This record gives sequence, structure tokens and C-alpha cells, in this order.
Amino acid sequence: MNPKPVTRRRNDESGRYQEVYSDEEILSLLQGTRLSTSEVADRLDCHRTTAHDRLSELEDEGKVTSNPAGNTLIWETEGGA
Repeated sequence: MNPKPVTRRRNDESGRYQEVYSDEEILSLLQGTRLSTSEVADRLDCHRTTAHDRLSELEDEGKVTSNPAGNTLIWETEGGA
């Protein structure tokens, strides 16, 4: 089994890579609410594709669910808002 890919960014000061958009950060955004992919991207200050990829990883792990609404997906934590 391959480990899941993690979005990482090099820290300019330390030169080390650090995780960007952690599971905890994304799950806390969705706590008690439902957000579209674009809304998550806006709150994380990242591209919509990056947000979608991370949300899809969390969905594969059973931590969030998505429901289609028009041309977008609405995301929430497993168990609802």
C-alpha cells in the first residue's frame, strides 16, 4: 500500500518541507458547516484544483463527504454539519 501523497512546500527559512493544507486544517473549516470546493479554496488561499484534490483524499479516507449541487460539489465532515 502506497502512502497518500501530501501537498508539501519548502520552508524558506529552514529549507525543510512542511505539509500544506493539513487534514486538521481542512476538517476544521468544515466543522459544523457545508462548503463548496471554491469556498474551501478561498479560505485556504489555494487554487480550486488543490482544494478539490485534498478534499477528495479526505473523502477516500471516509473523513468527508461530497454532494453535487449544480456544477460544484458541497463538502461536509462525515456525519454531517
